[in-house]
Amino acid sequence: MPDAPSAPPARTTLKRALPGILLIALVSLAPLWCVLAQDWSVLAVVFVYVADGVADGLTFWLRARRAQGAVADEDAKDRVLVSEFVRTYFVVVAAMAIVLYMVFSGRLLKPGGDVPEGVLQPFATWQFWAVVAGFVAVRWFCYWWDWVRGGEAAFIPPAGVVAAPLRRLFVLQFGVLVGGLVVFWPLQSSGAALVALVLLVAAAEVGLAVLERLRTARIRAAVEAGMSVTLGRGVTTTDAQERPPKSRPRGGRRRGQRR
Repeated sequence: MPDAPSAPPARTTLKRALPGILLIALVSLAPLWCVLAQDWSVLAVVFVYVADGVADGLTFWLRARRAQGAVADEDAKDRVLVSEFVRTYFVVVAAMAIVLYMVFSGRLLKPGGDVPEGVLQPFATWQFWAVVAGFVAVRWFCYWWDWVRGGEAAFIPPAGVVAAPLRRLFVLQFGVLVGGLVVFWPLQSSGAALVALVLLVAAAEVGLAVLERLRTARIRAAVEAGMSVTLGRGVTTTDAQERPPKSRPRGGRRRGQRR
């Protein structure tokens, strides 16, 4: 029985992913400036993370569609997998957006008995939309840097793509909800508490990005070694190797032999 494949050293993996991880760290700290200089509300801060979740889901949807084997005319299983991911992901994002708005706009909770003043004001400022644009730009850069430039579509099947953003979504969105509730209700939107929330979310973003890069390195090592690694739902890395790449239609080799 062959030995399990060894992943590239963590240092090498993280060195390759360093540009994307640094950008994630920087953009995750951008709300800190707005909290300190612009006196943002809790609602504005949490909705920046909602926008980040939407951008993350869209880029991972593109990754899943471009992953090896995810060809609509050839593999119904991959079509269903990607469709379930999109439906589940964006239903959760939409539900969380509604809950966050109802709670932190003062519709459901009123610290001190009154609706907070100026809670929607940050949405009318260019700073808010600049931070949102920064999150979107970083997600698209990571998609290009890791998936297009890094060639990850050649060895990761769709099942290996859709698990990571769902984990990040549940960890971050529910973490933001719980942390935001603490800041909004018992601490009554304290500036120091909101700064702590931004720092915690930034640390979580970087930690999840590092874990994702290490997991991708293990999958790549398994594929290159011809080993099988379970990715969930009974799907393994060998499933991707058994399917023809998207650039080569099925039966193409046989037609070439007939000539």
